Amino acid sequence: MLDPGLSRSWRQVRRFPFGKCCILFFPLHSLAGVEVCRDPAEYSHVSVAVYRHNDSVLEDSAGQAEREGYDLELLYALDDNWSFGAGHHYSNLGVELSGLPTNGHLHTTVFAVHRQSPGDRINFRMSFAPALSGSSNVMRDPGEYSSNTFQLLAALVWRRELTDAITLRYGVCGDHRFGDYAVYPSLGVDWKPGTDWTVELGFPESRITYRVSNGVSLSLGAAPDGNEWHVKNKNLDRESQLVYEGTLVEGTWNWQLNRQLRVSAKVGRLFDNRYDLTLQNGSQVQLSSAADSRFAASIEWQFQ
Repeated sequence: MLDPGLSRSWRQVRRFPFGKCCILFFPLHSLAGVEVCRDPAEYSHVSVAVYRHNDSVLEDSAGQAEREGYDLELLYALDDNWSFGAGHHYSNLGVELSGLPTNGHLHTTVFAVHRQSPGDRINFRMSFAPALSGSSNVMRDPGEYSSNTFQLLAALVWRRELTDAITLRYGVCGDHRFGDYAVYPSLGVDWKPGTDWTVELGFPESRITYRVSNGVSLSLGAAPDGNEWHVKNKNLDRESQLVYEGTLVEGTWNWQLNRQLRVSAKVGRLFDNRYDLTLQNGSQVQLSSAADSRFAASIEWQFQ
């Protein structure tokens, strides 16, 4: 059971008119260079992405949620075997309630190392990425870090070329894309039915890409979307774990302007959104929201 103060606060959440203060954003694998379960790009780059969601309705007439945020990423491809990445994701959950143990400003900073062993028909990749994930009240003061602030993302993935057009992917990944940390199998098939089409079918994500011209491509993908943060209130006397999970279906338009610059625009739809807050006494607060649309834009500078 929640303590009386938190119970009263949660009843307030269910009545609160979120329109003036609720801003909440979570990513879908935008940080491709630091996400361990996806293959990193073969080239070095710096990218910036911004996002905006339409309002989504919270369950039981609790109000509406408005979402926005950004990602920053750096990937350095040292050679065919080694690449290194760093990324930062910022999100904001702005609920002005003193009983909830978070100021709502959520950060995840990731440092990734990828080691690939290419072969004639089989390619093996090992990736690991230590991360810090918490509210700004935690992140600004290393003295507030604990084991709940640290994450360790990892993947072991093999790619086996079956034919010139079909490649089998299999392995194991561990990350927070399903919300709580999970170790899960990665399995898929990449198929190139023609020079302009690429079909990636598998778990945990699938994608179809069509090359319109030498510089323009369109894609449609679906994947789980989630993360976890160690959060504390302003006075640092109340803490919790905030977990988000959902599913994103998203269309992407990519335009390679020249050899170094690429811009992208995305339109997506988030389904099955759920937020879990585990309190210090072990009790949980849960809230779901209706499906909402997401609009995103990014720019990438490729320097190798």
